[in-house]
This record gives sequence, C-alpha cells and structure tokens, in this order.
Amino acid sequence: MKKSRFASVVLTALGLLFIYPLIVTLVSSFMSEMEISLNYTNQVSLFDLAQNITTHYLNMPLIPREVSLSQYKSVLFLQPTFLLLLLNSVKLTLPVVAGQAVVSLLAAYGFTAWRWKFKDVVFSFYVLVMLMPLQAVIVPNYIIADMLGLKDSYLAIILPGVFAPFGVFLLRQSLKSIPDAYFEAARIDGGGHFYIFLHIVLPQMKSGLAALSMLTFIEYWNLVDQAAVFIKDYFREPLSVYLSRMASGRTGLIFAASCVYLFFPLWFLVMGQKDLEIGIELSGVK
Repeated sequence: MKKSRFASVVLTALGLLFIYPLIVTLVSSFMSEMEISLNYTNQVSLFDLAQNITTHYLNMPLIPREVSLSQYKSVLFLQPTFLLLLLNSVKLTLPVVAGQAVVSLLAAYGFTAWRWKFKDVVFSFYVLVMLMPLQAVIVPNYIIADMLGLKDSYLAIILPGVFAPFGVFLLRQSLKSIPDAYFEAARIDGGGHFYIFLHIVLPQMKSGLAALSMLTFIEYWNLVDQAAVFIKDYFREPLSVYLSRMASGRTGLIFAASCVYLFFPLWFLVMGQKDLEIGIELSGVK
C-alpha cells in the first residue's frame, strides 16, 4: 500500500509538472495586456534601478488580477491573418487524416488478409521507411515534388502524408488481432475480399482508425519543417509556422492564440480518448 501511494504521489507530481505550462498559458490568456507586460518582460525599469534591482525575473501567476477577454478579441476579431492561417492548417490537416485512413486501411488489409509472396519483405521496407527521420526523407520529397511541379503546393505535403507508412504499420497490427477464423468462415460462405473488408474488417477497425486519425491530426496540425520547405507564400502558411513569428514582440496575443490553436487537438483527444487507448492496445505499439 505504501509503495502504491508513493507511486501515486510521484505520478501526480509529474503530471502537474508537465501540465503546468498549459495551465500558465490558459491563465495568462485571460490577463490584460498591461498585466502580461509586467509579468513577462525581462527588462529592468528605472524604478528597479532606483531600488538597486539589476535583475528582473519573470512572474507567472496562476490567478489573473483582473479577468480580461481582450486577447481573444484581438486574435479572433482584430487579426484576420490568424483566422486565415488557421484555415490553412485545416486545409492541410484534414485531407491527410482522411486520405491516410483510407490508404492505410486498404494497404493493411492487403498485408494481412491477402496471400501473396514477398508481402513480409515489402512490409519490412515499410517499417524501414517509417523509422527514418523526417530530415532524411524531406530532400527526396522535395526533389520529387519539384519534378511533378508540386513544389509550391499543398499537395507536396498532403501526398507524402497520405501514403505515410506509420498508418499501415498501426492498422496492420490491429488487423492481426482479428481471428483468422472470421476470414475463413467468410470465404467458406462465398464472401470475397470486398465482402470481408466491408462486413468483417471495417466494423472492428473503428478504434484503430480513430487512434490513427488522432495521431495523424496532431502530427500534421503541428507541422513546421514541411511547411517551411514547401510553402513560400506567407498567406498560405499553416498557423503552426505563424505562431513562432507571432511570439516575437507580441506577448499579449500569443497566449490567446496558443489556446485557440491547442483547442482542436485537445478536443480531439478528449473526445476520442477511449478509442485511442483501445486502438494503441490492439496494435501492440508501446
């Protein structure tokens, strides 16, 4: 009992430590511009020098002195660029999520239910590509996008995302949890691949598809490197790139902008937490 209580205390403390920056961001988003300037400036004022204070530390209070919605008003109504780039993030992320779910499920079915030679060898190449870091594949992607005339297009990011190997790996592992007896019974009854896929595989893959959709959404909602390489037009960038510039010199807006930006992935995770846990458990991914 003592060990379990100690473990609970340690895990709770670690959880609070990791969630602390999120709490500070949320609280600071309801502060006024003046209070944020006083708390987060690192410049020493004349009044500090008069009191022989040469070092000024950042103050991160968890309760605002006065609740204000001025930051959200500025971000949502006085910053049209923010909403435009938020829409750009949606245009980039949703096609990747939908396309990867369809392509990965079909490919995973081919690697699991179909009986063909060398499928294990081909799948090994999938895993090899999946283990390669983004920096190793972004240059070949750039060369291919240039050859196809897609260098300055969203398709240069969407197409590699749709055919990413991680989704195939995740769903194949989930498909392997379906007993072979189901497939054999369907074949004995005369069912073809379309019938098996539609009536056996698809109903049992909802949790796996939900887990893949959430993980893909978070990954491409936060993309920076691909956007910096492939998108040159300032007004076509996703919001993830714009936030880094917004943070310099406009501290009063960055907290509200970050909260709006974080709302969608957090809502996605909270609403689908059970499906995410089941999908990852079935896939065997640690």
